[in-house]
Formats: sequence, C-alpha cells, structure tokens
Amino acid sequence: MQPRPANVDAHDHRPARQLVFAWAVARMINMTLPPAERYYIGYSGGRDSHVLLDLLCRLRDVGQLNGRLTAIHVNHRLNTQSDDWARHCQAVCNAYGLPLIIETLSEKPQAGDSIEAFARQARYRRIEAHLHAGDVFVSAHHQRDQAETFLLQLMRGAGLDGLRAMPVERPLGAGRYLRPLLSVDYADIVAYAEAQQLDFIDDNSNDDRRFDRNFLRHEILPVLSARFPKACANIAQSAKWLAEVPTLSSPQQLTLAVLSRLSDSEKKQQIRAFVKGKTGMALSQTQTAYILTHHLQAQADKHPTLTLGNWVVRRHAGELCVTQTLPETALKTWQSGLPQMIEWGKSAETPLGIISWQSGQGFVQAEDSEALIIKPLTGSQRFHPHTRQRATTVKKCLHEAGIPAWLRPFYVGIYRGDELLAIPNVGVAHSAYQQTKTAQLPMWGIAPAFLGT
Repeated sequence: MQPRPANVDAHDHRPARQLVFAWAVARMINMTLPPAERYYIGYSGGRDSHVLLDLLCRLRDVGQLNGRLTAIHVNHRLNTQSDDWARHCQAVCNAYGLPLIIETLSEKPQAGDSIEAFARQARYRRIEAHLHAGDVFVSAHHQRDQAETFLLQLMRGAGLDGLRAMPVERPLGAGRYLRPLLSVDYADIVAYAEAQQLDFIDDNSNDDRRFDRNFLRHEILPVLSARFPKACANIAQSAKWLAEVPTLSSPQQLTLAVLSRLSDSEKKQQIRAFVKGKTGMALSQTQTAYILTHHLQAQADKHPTLTLGNWVVRRHAGELCVTQTLPETALKTWQSGLPQMIEWGKSAETPLGIISWQSGQGFVQAEDSEALIIKPLTGSQRFHPHTRQRATTVKKCLHEAGIPAWLRPFYVGIYRGDELLAIPNVGVAHSAYQQTKTAQLPMWGIAPAFLGT
C-alpha cells in the first residue's frame, strides 16, 4: 500500500514535517532493531500499530529491513466488532503485501478478573508461540503509553521494578520484544497518520473510563499536560532514568539461613531479586510479605507455596526455590493409566521426564522373569533400598533421597508382580541389588523446571 498524499493547503507545511518525522523515526527503528531472520509486528488495526506497520513496510521496501516481516493480529472476541476488525487487518496487510497471522481467542476472563490483564496475558501467550530463537517482535507503544504505565504503577504503590514501566527491549519466549516508538510523542503519531491518510480502526472501548488506563488517559493526563506541557515526555524520561539504575544481582540460591541474618528490608530485596531472576516477574508488596510470613516462618514440615502465573515459589530443604507449575492434568491422566509395562533397560516417557537406565549396578532381569511394571507408590509401604542398612517406609525413603514434597504424590516404583524392585533416583531393593556389567539402575530424569534447580 502506497501512502496517499494528504489534501492540504499549499502553504501548510505539515506534510513536509511528516516526511522528516517518517525519515527520523524510520532511521531510529532501523538503528534499534537487531538483525533477525524474522520480524513480527503486533497489529491491532488501530492508529498506533498502523503507523508502525507503515514505517516498517517503508524500511522493507527500500531494503533496510533484512528479515522477513509478518504482522500478528490477536482477535480477543471481547467486542462485537472483533471479527470485522480482523477482516480489516487482513485487507490492509494484503494491500501492503504483508503476511498476517490472525490468532482468535476462545478463552474468556473469569468473574472478577481484570479484562485488561487477561487480554494482555492471553495475547502474549499466542505471540510467544510464533517466536523462535533470534526472532524479533515489535509493538507500537509510545511516549504517552509509557507515561500511563508509570502512573498506573505509581497508583499501585509499585517499587523500583514497577516504576521502570515498559522496557524498550526484553525477552519474549524464545525471541526478543522491542518497543521502537517508546520515545515518540503521541502527537507526532497522530499527525503522521493524518498526513498519510492511514485507514485505521477506532476502538470505542478506548474511551471507556471504567478501565484504569483510559481514566488516566482522558481525565488525568490532559489536566497534567495543561499545567505541565511536557508532562508525558518528562514522566517517560523518569521511567527511563529508573530503568538505568543498576538492579540487585539475582542470587542463584537463597537459603533460609542466609535470609535469617538479614534485615527485613534486605530480605525483601533478596527475595524480589531471586524471584525476578528465576521468573522475570516482579513481586508485589503483598506477595513479598506472604513469602516472608509463610515461607520463612513456617515449620520445617510445612510446604508453603505462592503461585505466580506458570511459576510456583516453594520452600524445600532449607531454601527458597521456584518451579514451573506441574502439568497436573497430564499427570492424573498418566496415573489413571497405571500400572503400565516397562521393559528392563528400555526408557519410558512420563509427564515429568524420562525414566532411563544406567549400566554397572542395579538389578538383572532374567528372561523367564515376570514382566516389570510401573505402579504408584504408597507412603506407608516399606522398602529396603540398597543405600540403607534396613527397611523403612517409602515416605521416609523419598524424603532421605531429597525428592521434593510436591513430586511425591506422583512418584512411582518399578515392580515385578507385587515385589517393589526399585524406586527411580532412590535405590534398588537390597535383595536384588548387584554391581555387575549386566545390572541396570533405573533413573528418572525429572525436568529441572519441576525440581526448582
């Protein structure tokens, strides 16, 4: 799609200014974007994303964008016009000769959920699925958006991480996420869209003051800007300064013993840095207080948890740890299919990882022996592993082997008939254990993300 000339007076110098703006912003984008095989642009069909799309296509058309450019439109199905908007985006991209991916969401927010937060999280999940290593995703967030984000975080009582607002660049899935217009004045974006007569969607939900961001946009920022003309620019600049403040390095391990020697303020800093380093998520004041109260002060036999999206903050073996949420649906489906056969020396897949075998020690399976099966364990069952002097309960064996409490309900043993021969990562039955070249030891390669390592 070639930009159409604006119908303006001959003495109106706005078109010339817009060409200068287009050149300057395109140059900035070109300098900001790292080399990539594939670039993706988030395209809602609105003014801002259409301006960025137009600028990127200009770069593409003059050979300044080396990678393949593709637009992604996420249809949230939250507006009666959503399907019309998707068709509009397809028509625009066709005119630009630009491939478009349309992701249509079926999930809906639950009662009490923030619609804004739900839509944002769902959108990023769909976008992440398309990004491979080295890919770059860009969005059209601009200076006013940054000012709004800063004020929203301020109203929530956010700490330093929150007041940094939106980063210019961050990881997104396997790729990178860039906001090349973050320092661009919204007024310039409006003027450019007008001068180029861009055909964009006007989403009426952006005028709904019930949403916090819209309230700030329409009620607060105009008042601030009337008094302080550079309000948006200065707020965005403050966020930029804060983003340049060195962050506390993220500890790889965080023991309760170390935390107990720190002041409350230092404890909070270390906990936030630890969780941010593991998950990329900033803890709120309430979440930090929860960890201080429940994880640090709970009795040793308790296992407090705090769920953060797809992550869980846990306490294990005197340390704080972070794991991915367990695939409980897959685990329950797998468990419902037990017992199942397993061949001696042959690997078996499970939702937590692969059960494999190591040679040189373990047990030997004779050809005429009864088949081996995998079955769930019961904590009260007794077992005498080769690593112990005497038999004890399975529960105690798992504890002594350091199997985390959250994995124990899903743990299995390898049986021959009713005889428990081995528990992966724990040991082989004392009566069957051998140290020979032909012996095999079962090991469960549980994914590190589920272990908290």
